[in-house]
Amino acid sequence: MTKGRARSQSKRVLVVGLGSSGQAVVELLLRQGVSVLGTDLHDDPRFSHSLKRLRDLGAELHLGAHRTRDFTEADQIIVSPGVPLDLEPLRRAAASQIEIVGELEWAWRQTRVPVVAITGTNGKTTTTSLLGEILKTAGKSVFVGGNIGTPLSQWLLTGSNVDLLVLEVSSFQLDSAPTFRPQIGVLLNITEDHLDRYAGFQAYAESKFALFRQQRPDDVAIVNGDDSHCRQRLPQVPSRLLTFGREDSDAQALIRGDELIVRIGGAEPLRINLSECGLKGPHNAENIAAAVLAAKSLGLPDEALGAVLPRYQGLPHRVEWVGSRQGIDFYDDSKATNVGAVVKALDNFQRPVLLLAGGRDKYGSYQPLHEPLRRKVRALFLYGEAAPRMFQELSGIVSTRLASDLPEAFREAVALAESGDVVLLSPACSSFDQYESYAQRGDHFKQLVGELTQPKEA
Repeated sequence: MTKGRARSQSKRVLVVGLGSSGQAVVELLLRQGVSVLGTDLHDDPRFSHSLKRLRDLGAELHLGAHRTRDFTEADQIIVSPGVPLDLEPLRRAAASQIEIVGELEWAWRQTRVPVVAITGTNGKTTTTSLLGEILKTAGKSVFVGGNIGTPLSQWLLTGSNVDLLVLEVSSFQLDSAPTFRPQIGVLLNITEDHLDRYAGFQAYAESKFALFRQQRPDDVAIVNGDDSHCRQRLPQVPSRLLTFGREDSDAQALIRGDELIVRIGGAEPLRINLSECGLKGPHNAENIAAAVLAAKSLGLPDEALGAVLPRYQGLPHRVEWVGSRQGIDFYDDSKATNVGAVVKALDNFQRPVLLLAGGRDKYGSYQPLHEPLRRKVRALFLYGEAAPRMFQELSGIVSTRLASDLPEAFREAVALAESGDVVLLSPACSSFDQYESYAQRGDHFKQLVGELTQPKEA
């Protein structure tokens, strides 16, 4: 592992949140000889063995509650992803001028490996994974992780050497990463999400755009030029700007029907037939464009793109075809945890859609769904905590039914569906009212489809 930008010189460091990334930070600090205290509101039995190991290594851990003095007596505080920065003990620490940084910021300070960081409301994981595959095919040693898969701090524990870090980063991580500087930053889009955690949409949008705040003129910013919330902030970009989209003829990656035209510098344009790519749909055309711009900015050969783009088909739970029965196709888009993702999902279909939506409300507006529902959806089936508010806002737009849970919504949709229809799970909400994760929700949907489509035993 290469030498870092800075080692922790603090006498006593508090790590808040002891999930996988928090535990990795604790161990790394102990290796540096730092006095470490870890705290977590929960005492999760799944981590009992690993937490005992950290105690054996010399860490002091407090579980089940936060003690204010642990925060106010620390020299530095490192917060795990997902820990709200408005916790009262953190407020008190900030008032005492104690440095508070996130796991991303702290881990990034420990290495000098160049970074490509990818953010956006939707498409982050697909674009990050696609770029990682292109880099590996081009012969680069690369770590792909961050907000997906393996946290950066866990990779640091391995001591591995790589050419490049490709990181998915969330708005929560950027909020606590004041000096984080990616050599290439990618912003895919900004739509309403996480408004339960932000004062409003503008605060959320500024959080996303903070990806570029520490970049230098020789760094690269890749931005969706069609997204109005991105476009209005382009003057803030301090680095070399590359855009992608359909509407701006000056975009360096221009989507024209089934063709992607990439023009960087004075080089001959690269033309990619999107219909031959493994990733399908208008939303994935944007993800491909962003990944290709990043790859070309890194000087990767066209051969690597040609080898990966036709075979890479994306990740589960993202407009994923699950099965078919009597001419009805079933798609799992459980990863669509916000309204913008549902709008993009519906763009994929020319056939009538029976839409299953609901879950835990994020308290954004459902108004952007009005026109797509009119154009694409034959019937809407709502379930979960958000269903009453969604029904109030959407029932006047399209035929809408309420269900108690996903299985009931699924049964009602199947009963109404006809040959040629699409049954789509695209919830527009988080899963945490009834499921542990969007993946568990998607797997349950797949199970329901499997039970419906598998042959009956005689």
